[in-house]
Amino acid sequence: MLKKSNHDFFGKSILGLVLVLDFIPSSIFFSSTALDWRIYLFHTLLFFSLFITLKLKFPINLITFKKKQVLFFLIIITFVGVLPYLRYVPYIDLKNLILEDIYITRLKFRGLFDTYSGYTHSWFTRVIIPIIFVLALKFRLKVIAIANTVLLLFLYLMGAVKSVLLGSLLVVIFYFIRREKILPMILKGLIILLLIALLLIPNDIHDRNFLSVVVFRRMMFVPQILDYCYFDFFSDKHLYWSNSFLKGILDYPYSESSPRLIGLEYFNKEDMAANNGLVSDGFSNGGFFGFCITIFIFNSYMLIIKNCNIDMKFFGVYFFILYGFLTTAISTVLITHGGLLLLLITFFLLREKKTHTKQ
Repeated sequence: MLKKSNHDFFGKSILGLVLVLDFIPSSIFFSSTALDWRIYLFHTLLFFSLFITLKLKFPINLITFKKKQVLFFLIIITFVGVLPYLRYVPYIDLKNLILEDIYITRLKFRGLFDTYSGYTHSWFTRVIIPIIFVLALKFRLKVIAIANTVLLLFLYLMGAVKSVLLGSLLVVIFYFIRREKILPMILKGLIILLLIALLLIPNDIHDRNFLSVVVFRRMMFVPQILDYCYFDFFSDKHLYWSNSFLKGILDYPYSESSPRLIGLEYFNKEDMAANNGLVSDGFSNGGFFGFCITIFIFNSYMLIIKNCNIDMKFFGVYFFILYGFLTTAISTVLITHGGLLLLLITFFLLREKKTHTKQ
């Protein structure tokens, strides 16, 4: 269906990822459990509404900037913006570089970060620094690429969030993949990982089979289980965004965030943040009406980026944000993770001059 559609490369790639990471796992889970039919309906509507939305085209006739100008602008912003993080140097733990004591570090920096650091850390590590990586590779600026790597490691040590490193690695990998090969390469990669995971099944004891546990169970099927938890818990007590967009206007009825409520109620873990994506977030906030609002925001976001006709060398940055939409509340992705910042950078800095090209 995607091969024969008239979507551009960006649209086909985004739809392919939603298909593989969301719609297919939801279909498998529903067919094997037959739990709440609304969950599968919502995932179906998510995919096909996006399929239709990404067919739309509209012109964007604004000034564009040369990519070298964009690069040096982002470097200046990063240099100035990262300076406040020097105050955290005494608290870093170099053992985090070999993935030791990372949870201790996360807890420590959760208490150390102020409002500025809490927001900008993700903005730099998930959006600005990955974009600088791509531009440095594009213009073969080795010194900037190396300095960018050092800076990324520096920020990683302040919180020890592994996705900081994984996200930038994916950005670099996608840079070297030709645009027409992106979706086939993702599918082939997942198939290869699946085969390896199957071969490692004899070692699947106490989560030792990393591929089957992390790559497939946690990335593709745990979100489906969490959907059930969210639908069950919030079925008759919606939040109406009282802990996000409408915070301060509406009273939030709980002392804990919704992910921590689910972690405690269904997994009996007080420190577990059971974050989930678009379907769970929309339903927990407003039922079917909340889901429609969430999907409208998500589809509009992707449509704007698609019509900016971005260079597919940047696709890794959007992959990172897309996965965030599928696994985290939309308000968190847009504000805390830098989704709105990425949209602004795309619209004003990364947009190509010709916004409509036949592909």
